[in-house]
Amino acid sequence: MFVMPISAQTTAEFGYQLHPEKLLENTIGTLQIFVTSNEMMVPRSIDDLKVTSSDNSIIQVIDIQENNSGYTKNVQIKAIKPGIASIALAAPGFSSKEITLEVFNNNNHPTQILMKITPDDFPIDGPRFGYVTVELATTGGLPTIASEDITVHVETPNKDTVNLRNQELVIKKGEYFATTEFDLVNSGDAIIFASTDNMKKISEFVHIRKPTEPLQLQLFVIPEQYSSFTDSAGYAIVELLDGNGDPVKAEEDIHMKLGVENPDVSVNTSHDFEEIQFSNKELVIKKGEYSAYTTFTPRPNLGEFTTDSEQTFNMFISTSDYLTNGDSFTVTHDEMGALEGEGPSVTTVLPFLTTGKKEIIAVTYFETEIEISRDTGTSTLGTTDREVVEVTVPVIAKQDYEINFASSELDTVNPINPIMKKGENVVLVFGDTGTVSPDNSVEFYITDNEGVKTITGTPIGPITDDISLTIEPLVSMILAGSEFPAIAYLAESETEEETVTTEDAEENGRMGITPFIEDAILTLSANDFVDAEPEIIKQNQPYVLLNLLTEEVGGGELLFQAGQFEGNMAMTSHTTDPAEMHLSFAKNLLANTESLATIQLLDSVGNPVYTKEDILIKIVSNDESVLKIPDETIIKKGEYFNTFKLESQDEGVIELALLSEDLPLSKYDINVVDISPVISLDLLGGLNWNERIEAKLSVTIPEIETSLEGFNVEWTADGGEVLQRDDVTNGNGIAIMNILANDKDTITVSATVSGNGLSSSTISKTAQILNMPIAEEPVEQGFIINSSNMIYIIIPVAIGVALFLLNRTEKLQVITEKIDIANRLNIGEKFDEIKEKISGIRNH
Repeated sequence: MFVMPISAQTTAEFGYQLHPEKLLENTIGTLQIFVTSNEMMVPRSIDDLKVTSSDNSIIQVIDIQENNSGYTKNVQIKAIKPGIASIALAAPGFSSKEITLEVFNNNNHPTQILMKITPDDFPIDGPRFGYVTVELATTGGLPTIASEDITVHVETPNKDTVNLRNQELVIKKGEYFATTEFDLVNSGDAIIFASTDNMKKISEFVHIRKPTEPLQLQLFVIPEQYSSFTDSAGYAIVELLDGNGDPVKAEEDIHMKLGVENPDVSVNTSHDFEEIQFSNKELVIKKGEYSAYTTFTPRPNLGEFTTDSEQTFNMFISTSDYLTNGDSFTVTHDEMGALEGEGPSVTTVLPFLTTGKKEIIAVTYFETEIEISRDTGTSTLGTTDREVVEVTVPVIAKQDYEINFASSELDTVNPINPIMKKGENVVLVFGDTGTVSPDNSVEFYITDNEGVKTITGTPIGPITDDISLTIEPLVSMILAGSEFPAIAYLAESETEEETVTTEDAEENGRMGITPFIEDAILTLSANDFVDAEPEIIKQNQPYVLLNLLTEEVGGGELLFQAGQFEGNMAMTSHTTDPAEMHLSFAKNLLANTESLATIQLLDSVGNPVYTKEDILIKIVSNDESVLKIPDETIIKKGEYFNTFKLESQDEGVIELALLSEDLPLSKYDINVVDISPVISLDLLGGLNWNERIEAKLSVTIPEIETSLEGFNVEWTADGGEVLQRDDVTNGNGIAIMNILANDKDTITVSATVSGNGLSSSTISKTAQILNMPIAEEPVEQGFIINSSNMIYIIIPVAIGVALFLLNRTEKLQVITEKIDIANRLNIGEKFDEIKEKISGIRNH
């Protein structure tokens, strides 16, 4: 019989749930397949389901079984090896579907190494060494201990940038990491490799910032004024400056030679003649420093070799690979004796870095201005012409003098009072520098025989407000239950205005790690995660190393404090042991059905993991009337999941809680849906007496936009004979009952639909029967019995069934009444006999 499909019906779609949700290699799982629409499970059977794997070397399809509910299929699959494969599903009436599944590796032993470089970005003025840590990890990236000593080789091809102090690290049995240090050699980027037997070689980069270019060697000649007839001296100081004119530490020894240009080479062409005498003409700025200096004096009798009253000399630097800037000074040749005294003093401040060490910050010298009579080189009337001029001349200390030097910013620099020794005119001023600079300049207060003098200097260093405390682990991943190293340091960051916003802009080479700026104690605030002992910090200390221990698995944020600085360290500890329970189940369950649920064990990063002992799991529902579940289940030693049945009994949303010793509570909301089908009933046909009437039942559920099959249908009919009926709906959600209308003038059909997890619904319909036979009223004179119609009245036993029907249709009464009339007309004793038989049949 052809049945028109329901217009609302659409192509069915596959839904699925994998049990367990994460498969381990060499294990068997169940892929539960069902029909879905609008993310709801549809109670519809799947016939002739075909399932294939895209890669049988990863996942194999073993068997397809039908669930007790009749509308889910359980596909047994075997995970062969780690990898990803697609499972293809197809069945008549369904859109085909591919499901991507991943097979995980057994995650309990080391299969790879991890490496962390700390720090991995260095400024030009910060610490010149860092740390390399290698550790063992599982395929899932979890830290795991070594079952035996494992040697890891570390190396770099960039030996001109970094130098590894140890190229062979041993991760000892029972441990999971090893650490070594590396030194910075030069600016640039370096790659460090780590390798060990039977594991993949890995690498990480370290970046050492460059100073602003071009680098230049700047010569400072102090003082500027000298006399060739006094024993005056000066300092020639060379500093390495960056492109901004700020001092920068040398990355290598810089060798140079000082020279002086003769302003009048015609005076003396002898190569042995030196106008300026140096204590050392060859200087070296050592690696990690930024200055070098020497003293010099003009040749005592230099004035005898020139007719000029004064000469200006240019001192220069000879070196390679660097730009150089010289300086000039003036030597007067007025014949006069040396001046002695207590001053006055003059101070020239030099650019300096706040390195936390003793640095040259200035040069102080004694000099004064005097009037002298100078030969003009002309004569009048035989008399030499002279003129009175004011000249600046050195003053020689007549005894040792301590010059009082003070600073406005002692955190930046604390000057050391210089001592001008007897017979000298110039002295270097040193200062104990801090490791920070003020927002503005530093003022120096110098006290001499004239009183207090103020000069300004601009130190170069990090600014306190731009510094923050940083704490981070030295390992990539933290293993719970084992100690792990961490490092604390200060770092300067750029302000919002200074932040580089364009790719072409040059990075600020001074931003980054900086030494601690003061003595302090590093402490960890109270927490439930990690304990740490306080650590003493000394000013200018580059790092603080910590040994931390956490027994807990999970994440947290630790708050540290060192002096005026606070810093946070976000950390997450892991384990290869079971760290959590995970429940997998279908998203929406139907009431009064049976489904599957699986509890599996996961490690701290969510990978499946075997248990090392039996684990008892309590299963608790907040409403047992909705879902029937087992009270407990056990995942046995050597297993990683357990699958059990869910029996839904009523609609509602319940909370399912999983509880087990040493594992965190897991809670899940399960939605059980009880939806009523939309039922329509039509009575089709001519609705004529004694003809077949077709009762057509259609079932749809608007929420899932598809007709359904497999519903149980209970029929009742009043007013006709049931010829045929369907007890379940077909693939189009239709059930048919055929009825012969031969009883009453109306026919009533009722159908009750139930099953497939849906609540029952009943529908009825009544129709009027057409062309029903009309019974005639009897006429006394009109009924004549003769020998011909007697045959029809005499009823043999063989046609008793016809009399039964006459009785049911109330026609037997009419015939009986007519027989009574015939009897009143004295038609004989046989009529009495017939009447008696008919009466018995009617009563029967």
